[in-house]
Amino acid sequence: MSWLSAVPAVLATVGILVVPGLVVALLLRQRGLRLLALAPAISVSLIAVAALGAPFVGIRWGLLPVGILAVVAAVAAAVWSRFVVPRSRVSLRPAISIDWSIVVALVVPALVIAFVLLRSIGDPDFISQRYDNFFHLNGVQYVLDTGNASPLWLGSMTSPGGIPFYPSGWHALVSLVVSTSGASVAIAANATIIVVAAFVWPLSAVFFVRTVLGRGRVVTAAAGALSAAFPAFPFLPLHYGVLYPLFLGLAVAPVGLALAWLLLRPGKVERRGDIALLLLLTVPGIAVAHPGALMAVVALSVPFVLARLAHWFRSSEGSRRKILVVVVAVAYLGAGVVLLSLVRPPSNQIYWPVIESLPQAVGEVVSAAVYQYPMAFTVAALLLVGAYSVVRRGGYVRWVVLGMAVVGCGLYVIVASSPWETLRFWFTAPWYNNAPRLASIWVIAVLPLAALGASTIVSWILRQRPFSAVRRGVSRLPIAASVVVVLLITLLSQGAAIRQASADIEFTYQVREGGPILSPDEIALIEDLPDLVPEDAVIAGDPWTGASFAYGLSGRRVLMPHLLMDMSADAKIINTRLATQGDSPAVCKALEETGVEYVLDFSADGDFQDNPDDYSGLEGLDRSPYVTLVESKGDAKLYEITACGGTR
Repeated sequence: MSWLSAVPAVLATVGILVVPGLVVALLLRQRGLRLLALAPAISVSLIAVAALGAPFVGIRWGLLPVGILAVVAAVAAAVWSRFVVPRSRVSLRPAISIDWSIVVALVVPALVIAFVLLRSIGDPDFISQRYDNFFHLNGVQYVLDTGNASPLWLGSMTSPGGIPFYPSGWHALVSLVVSTSGASVAIAANATIIVVAAFVWPLSAVFFVRTVLGRGRVVTAAAGALSAAFPAFPFLPLHYGVLYPLFLGLAVAPVGLALAWLLLRPGKVERRGDIALLLLLTVPGIAVAHPGALMAVVALSVPFVLARLAHWFRSSEGSRRKILVVVVAVAYLGAGVVLLSLVRPPSNQIYWPVIESLPQAVGEVVSAAVYQYPMAFTVAALLLVGAYSVVRRGGYVRWVVLGMAVVGCGLYVIVASSPWETLRFWFTAPWYNNAPRLASIWVIAVLPLAALGASTIVSWILRQRPFSAVRRGVSRLPIAASVVVVLLITLLSQGAAIRQASADIEFTYQVREGGPILSPDEIALIEDLPDLVPEDAVIAGDPWTGASFAYGLSGRRVLMPHLLMDMSADAKIINTRLATQGDSPAVCKALEETGVEYVLDFSADGDFQDNPDDYSGLEGLDRSPYVTLVESKGDAKLYEITACGGTR
């Protein structure tokens, strides 16, 4: 299938992610790059809050609850701007002023990231055949079927009443793309991946770096180019897991960090109430996309808080004010301990061990090769130069940038190599002690430092004698330099590390014999299910063979929508007895209660992991008198259950 078929889904994704937030940000009188960066972040929040609130007012999930909330937010924004913000603070600049360094910094990485993803995915209909994608694709279909995208509801797909909260921002967004564009779940998911990775992420990254380091063209250019230079983000979450919810949350997390920086930095820059409001508008989206993304914002903003407290302490006169600063610092530390105690997942979900030795982990962060990727020479060099410039020249902003990088590196080293489990439990448990998640967060942490390194190198070059005369004679040299920086960093950074990330994504998406989970015949049979199975029928099948993908890919309900789930007594009876005891009262009752009428029989040879459960009742169906073959494609077979008095 041509990628042209995904254009409607891509356009729908852009519209959903831009329009609601853009309207609200405009009414809050935001301008320029900040306006553009805030739009997706606020839109994600509106989607998240609408998904949470819609069930309480009896509205089925779709564009309607998002539109209603967007109108409410727009009215509130207009009231805020009219009655709270003084007229003297109103900017009369045009909504978007064109700065070509920003344009280049956004367009080039967008093209690079989109190219990598289009080539790696291969076809808009293909899916990432990974463990977590059973839940994510089926979760989108579950939202569409039930009309409920609430994070308090989504977990009921696999654990009725057992999961009080599951981050549903990704599933709510993709379901809107499906319902708006008419695309399949697979195409909508891929369209959302491309838009978030190639558009939202570079936009957030450039805004974050410019907010912290200033609006210099070289810094802007470096930030844009570097957003496409790290394999650990945005590419790693798209083949490991897959971690779509965290991927969405981290893509907008830099906006939250930028606003936290504006709120906490010293000096009179603008109304902090306005910044606090904008931060409040972005936090729900980050949190509901994935709490781990919000915790990343909290962790990486620690240097902001410590630097501000240190500045406050040094500038305070009198012992009482200094004591007050100390009290605030202790309170902040105590709040951090409480937060770490509350946000950990259940202990039975924190089971990832260390993946390497301490020297290896330290070497990885120094060489920009986290999670055992090949060394990224360009990025590593920029990080080292950036760190050197901080030590050599210092300054409030520079030390904060280095501190944020130290936090990101420290968290990764702890999760990847710490021999002390207590240390891992306290500092990295909010991310399940999972190294790939901290590798992605590391990218956000070191991005400003790498951009600072690029700016330092360019500034040094332009100070050299051969360039001084050229600089005096060419007024647009800064723009030219920024274009050169973007192109040079982009070309130099697309090396072995990015090629490895691309190959990893391609491996998970490939449709081939002996593929990650599904064979070409199995996918072909799943695609035919809408013509073979009635809409109200439920399909049984061993999920570890890939049969569970049938729900998200065909829209036909399955008995087991995920690999690990709370299996009901009826489901267990069907899974263990159907082939041999299909006419027993227990099996007949279970079939009636669950609505199961068909069985998908896929090859067990392709099991991607050891199957821990008993699915013996779904084996040997070709010899069972209780089913009839409906369709087969190679080894993939669909059976209709004819037990319990004939065709049901």
